[in-house]
Amino acid sequence: MNRRRLLAAAAAAVAVAVLPVAGCGVPSSGPPTVVKDARRDRDSTDPNRSVTKQTPAGVTDPLALVQRYLKAAAWVNEAGPEPDKIDKAVEPVKAFMTVAAEATWQRGQDITVVRVTRYLPPTPTANGTRVDVVLQPIGVLNSRGTVEPKVAVAQTYPFTVVPAERGAELRIANPPAGMLLSDEGLGELYDLQPIYFWDNAGGRNLVPDLRYIGKSASPENRLVMLTEWLRDGPSEFLKPVVNPLPPGIENKDRPVLDASGTVRINLSAKAASAQGQLPKLMGQLRWSLRPLARTVELQIEGQRQDPDLGAGLDNPAATPDGQKDPPRFGVVDGRVRHIGGDPLAVPALNSDDNAGVVSAAVLRGAAQQVALVREENGRQRLWLGAYNQTAKVAQYGPTDLVAGAMSRPVGLGTPAGNDPMFLVAADGKLFSVPASSRQATNRTPAGLGGPVTAVSVARDTRRVALVAGGRVYVGVLVFDGASPSVSQLEEVQAGLTDAVDVAWSREGWLVVAGRLTGQAALVELTIDSALVEQMQLRNLTGLTMTRVVADPVIRRDDPGRGVRGPIMIEANAHAYRVYSSSVDEWPPDPAPSPAPSGTPVKPSLPTAPFFVD
Repeated sequence: MNRRRLLAAAAAAVAVAVLPVAGCGVPSSGPPTVVKDARRDRDSTDPNRSVTKQTPAGVTDPLALVQRYLKAAAWVNEAGPEPDKIDKAVEPVKAFMTVAAEATWQRGQDITVVRVTRYLPPTPTANGTRVDVVLQPIGVLNSRGTVEPKVAVAQTYPFTVVPAERGAELRIANPPAGMLLSDEGLGELYDLQPIYFWDNAGGRNLVPDLRYIGKSASPENRLVMLTEWLRDGPSEFLKPVVNPLPPGIENKDRPVLDASGTVRINLSAKAASAQGQLPKLMGQLRWSLRPLARTVELQIEGQRQDPDLGAGLDNPAATPDGQKDPPRFGVVDGRVRHIGGDPLAVPALNSDDNAGVVSAAVLRGAAQQVALVREENGRQRLWLGAYNQTAKVAQYGPTDLVAGAMSRPVGLGTPAGNDPMFLVAADGKLFSVPASSRQATNRTPAGLGGPVTAVSVARDTRRVALVAGGRVYVGVLVFDGASPSVSQLEEVQAGLTDAVDVAWSREGWLVVAGRLTGQAALVELTIDSALVEQMQLRNLTGLTMTRVVADPVIRRDDPGRGVRGPIMIEANAHAYRVYSSSVDEWPPDPAPSPAPSGTPVKPSLPTAPFFVD
């Protein structure tokens, strides 16, 4: 049984234990209303932020009380495994209960993150006020700050709210077993703080590992937690594709953050045996401790270390310095062209083979490998090419991959480094095609809910997203030599129907194009499904989307949640740019060109937009 099925089985058990089915006459589900604004704090370590624990004090509205209750378990995961610490941490949760309910409530050991898909209007009853809430378990927030996906079917829980034994306040008479935290509470009360590990297939890429840390944590405690999480190693999701810290890397004492923003980490004498790994460690720390640390100083037994930081600080996924607007490409009259953004010369596109193109990809780097999906006799074939610097000519060749329909290809580097490849969905299967051999190999993973129709690879080249059967999945790319396979497959809960495409909008976020309540919709969410946001775009609903592409903004001075990169879609056979509240055709007003008759002719609009991979 694969990991996804095991999690599904475990999730079903969680749902039965945590969320009993409501009694007769209570709806067990409803229209999904799960997508909502996810908070983005530009400075997640601002000491002046007002973040307080949820309490029932002063609440006289039953619905407001339940909403607060579903946020009260925040930060319990940071109490540690000791029972006495958890007992103290859950006091804010118990404060919402009647005395009788508190005496019988079973807290459990984990925080279950639940998506509130619907609040029903409060109803007076003989026993109090009934507040029905449709809750869907999404995952478990553990002491390492990760949300482990454990998705179950949404069920209705009937909260009974009664007057408190003393005073004019309200309490809950029948709290569900276990500690529940709403996704809204997770988004409001936690910072999304990735930590980074080097990939285990060449060690050239820093792969972000999503973690959640309470906003109430002081900078000093935040520093301790982040360094401990690094020492404990990657999440289960990333274990197959990244390396843990070397065994000799151990803190001798508590890390220190001074007033200037310098973090000093004093390692034990064992680190002397791992001197060669210190540049890599420095790179991990610089990215993992952002924006907490301005600089990082490493010591061994109190002696400052000055490792050669040349390669250790490089993060190939980072946005290039000086980039203002990433280069945008599209297909115009069957040819790939630069259609906007910063200028970028791609000599390989100056070729007669750049014709009859349906979609394409350009892989960043000196070689600038290009993939073209071209029409051939009513079918589509993948072509690969690059510019030969010696011969000063673009050289293309057909691959053996021919299909009735193909997705946009996606380029990525391989452990070999000098032999990039492309992933593409063709006729419902996922294929890899190396630039050297141009021979396609079927890489379709097991456990999908239908044919593969779209693929997107994160900037770190080790995480992948797929659309299959109208559903969205995330996984990791495991390499056996130069041969990739998709592992750790998890379905993403975007709350959409009929997903058509997916792209990486931030380091740990996806943007999904699909439909919601019968209308076109774009949804952005974390890859663990914990935080979801529907993009409110006033003129999107009437369009029929076929593609979505994005270019994540990845800088070391950005907050942990990152900054949403630019997004483009293809809809109604045209390219559109996505703005904060609307979508507009791109380019917005193409300049007409003169025809032989002298009458200006409006040029063709681009289709199949994309950014450089």
